[in-house]
Amino acid sequence: MNYLIIDKLQPIIGEKIAYASKRIIEELDKKNIPHSLTYLNELEFEFINGETLIKAKGQDITKYTHIIFRGHDLHSELQYQFKKYIVDYIDQYNVLNPEKKILVQNEKTIKKLPYYNKIALALFCSQNSIPYFNTYFRTDGNYLAHRDVLNAYPLIMKEYSGANRIELINGEKKIKKNVFKINNADGYRQEHLKELNYSRMFIQEFSSSKIDYRIFVSMGNIVGGWKREAKEGFMTVKKGKYSAYNKPGTKIQELALNVAQKLKADFLAVDIMEIENKPLLQEISMNPGFKAYETKIKEGTVNIAKLIVESFPN
Repeated sequence: MNYLIIDKLQPIIGEKIAYASKRIIEELDKKNIPHSLTYLNELEFEFINGETLIKAKGQDITKYTHIIFRGHDLHSELQYQFKKYIVDYIDQYNVLNPEKKILVQNEKTIKKLPYYNKIALALFCSQNSIPYFNTYFRTDGNYLAHRDVLNAYPLIMKEYSGANRIELINGEKKIKKNVFKINNADGYRQEHLKELNYSRMFIQEFSSSKIDYRIFVSMGNIVGGWKREAKEGFMTVKKGKYSAYNKPGTKIQELALNVAQKLKADFLAVDIMEIENKPLLQEISMNPGFKAYETKIKEGTVNIAKLIVESFPN
């Protein structure tokens, strides 16, 4: 075996290798499995004499037996397309070389989601009867214009691709979510939001629960999860209280498994929030972070890095 991990460069200097990739490498080292880590900006695509060759750090990616995709820059939709190009390339390679197939984690999921953004996710949920937050997106970004839906405040406004912003706080760069609570028409002009391009934003109904869940699904089975509760404000990610949630309730379990099954995912994190005790899909991630899971929860966690390494079909 020989694993290739493909990640993005970290947005803050000094944190070149992401926590999740470090942990995956640790688990591969424990198993004495050879591996390489490359970044999306180190890929090369060659189309010579009718033949295709993709290289990672100058190496032909067909030398590897397993490929794990990690993050990509959410503001750069082309980076997700790089992953799809690799999936299509390896798919053809496997047809021509059935005796030495290369396994790509979440290959089928990437094929089912040709675009990786919030609108594509909403459309997927609509097509597959998956309960999702009521959502409204307009391409001109004029959310003060008259509309027939989502008129009742409060609302949540988010960035279309899920991209974050970087703020300088006390001389230190901090990553901040582009998620805003809109209490009235003036809410669209609040600090930080007013600086963004509204045509890249959309709005959703607001949940007052202050609790969200992340459920990890590996090869069709729930293998772990967390419950996170907001201590202040409406966002659970801001100083939220984390606890292990490895055995979710029936409704949340059914939703997480249904999403993973419909996406044919090898490994997936399913984020869920409730409105009036009804679980709704909030987000999915084929390359989820789990630093908070391992560092903020005192007991009851499972080894997510090990599960990612092992989440490949036979």
